Amino acid sequence: MKKPNILITNDDGIFSQGIFTLWQAVKNISNTIIVAPKNQQSATSHALTLSKPLKISDIKRSNGFHGWGVNGTPTDCVKIGLRTIVKSKPDLLISGINQGANLGNNIIYSGTVSAASEGVLNDIPSIALSLDSFEKSEWECAKKITLEIIKNVLNKKLPKGIVLNVNIPNCKLDQIKGFMVTEQGNQYFKDKFNKRNDPRGNIYYWMDGKIVDKDKKIKYDGYAIANNYVSITPLKYNLTDFSYLDILKKDFNE
Repeated sequence: MKKPNILITNDDGIFSQGIFTLWQAVKNISNTIIVAPKNQQSATSHALTLSKPLKISDIKRSNGFHGWGVNGTPTDCVKIGLRTIVKSKPDLLISGINQGANLGNNIIYSGTVSAASEGVLNDIPSIALSLDSFEKSEWECAKKITLEIIKNVLNKKLPKGIVLNVNIPNCKLDQIKGFMVTEQGNQYFKDKFNKRNDPRGNIYYWMDGKIVDKDKKIKYDGYAIANNYVSITPLKYNLTDFSYLDILKKDFNE
């Protein structure tokens, strides 16, 4: 059976542990092409680089890892990868494994999810993968869960226009309670800006804050993760509010 072609990207950068773990998970079941930012690009959302040239570097890491590093955003990587590096349309695009969950309202800021949505805009089935940790991370568990989900998607296929947003709890494999198909929840980042002075007396601000999640139902992504379920949320990027469409038509047509 012919191996599928999988395009891998992320927003943590090509030297991150997450993208290396993702590559390890799929390298034996697919032909992988890796195009990712050379540097950390978290929270860049769907940004594009328009004011400077993009450069591509040939990157080799240990154990046969080979990819292309781009001095741009995750969306830049998908765009330039598809048009200058990839020889034929990939069967699947995977963005991740991101260090830190992408849940609730915070999805809008995510470079990981945006890279996957760029795949969908190019008619490529796409998955965004994140691990709910910023520090000590259970990468072996994440690798096994990732492989299981990818095999399922390759077998069952995704509907056109759908990004699968997958978040994995940061725990041992035997602590995972199961898979939970979830809705995007209402989790958000409550930010504040700490005012500081540099050594020359100039004022600057450093953003700080905390995650706030008031959801208490397992149907929501953040609550599922908090209870050690792998959260799987189908996302669609038509932003039209159809419930308000007819009201607006009536108001403005009159």
